[in-house]
Amino acid sequence: MRDRELESVLAQQLAPLTRRGFLRAGCSVAMATAGGLWSVRDAWADEVLALPSDIEYLTLLEYRVLNKMRLVFIAPELLGMPSTVEIPVMHNIDNMVGHLSKSVRANVNLAGKIFEYSPGYRFSRFSSMSNESARAYMERWQRGYFFQRGLITSLKSLVALAYWRDARVNPFLDYDGPVSVRWGVRKLGNAPLPNDL
Repeated sequence: MRDRELESVLAQQLAPLTRRGFLRAGCSVAMATAGGLWSVRDAWADEVLALPSDIEYLTLLEYRVLNKMRLVFIAPELLGMPSTVEIPVMHNIDNMVGHLSKSVRANVNLAGKIFEYSPGYRFSRFSSMSNESARAYMERWQRGYFFQRGLITSLKSLVALAYWRDARVNPFLDYDGPVSVRWGVRKLGNAPLPNDL
């Protein structure tokens, strides 16, 4: 009789450790551990690159993504042009983003999140990749699905416009300013067009 009582007590104690329960508990522990490690990694990454004080509109995540793109996508030093630090690319991007409507601004934020965390299956973020890996990642997106091509083109456009809009790069483009200024064409404002057109 004692053996049966012992067997009953053991069965009750081991009931939570059935195969399904054990797998469920194991998955929960693994997810909690992975989440904890990811949080520690994110906290460390936030300390490595804090948001500069002169940035008003970009979030830290957007700043990280666009700054990494600036380093990888634009390499003007190779052509003897002003660097992306000499021309305040990130400040220009911040100004552009500050003038966007709320819906477009939300889409820029979403694009930054998607692009930053998409390499998550490799336990890496875009902004923490090496420059070579980041360049290859951007090229894969440029050849990827329609959605990926659209997203990377939008982000690259922000970075490129922030660099090329600066007047210091005009001499490298053989651009000496608007022809309306050079030719002395007066501004008409919102004047209507002549009727004979």
